[in-house]
Amino acid sequence: MEQYTQNQLRSIAEECQEFEHIINAMGYGYSLLNVSAEDFSRRCTDCTNWLGGSCTIFQNEISQWK
Repeated sequence: MEQYTQNQLRSIAEECQEFEHIINAMGYGYSLLNVSAEDFSRRCTDCTNWLGGSCTIFQNEISQWK
């Protein structure tokens, strides 16, 4: 798997309209895992659509970084 920077993963996730955090999708809720909404950071790797980096949105966006 190709390595991506935290900046890339955060920047793309911040703009993504399809982002759904895996914690939310699993129904646990953020508070049970001590994740604060104030300091929560979206990253592509935490998204249900990530699929090991094969997300179509991610692939389209990351190609612009190269």
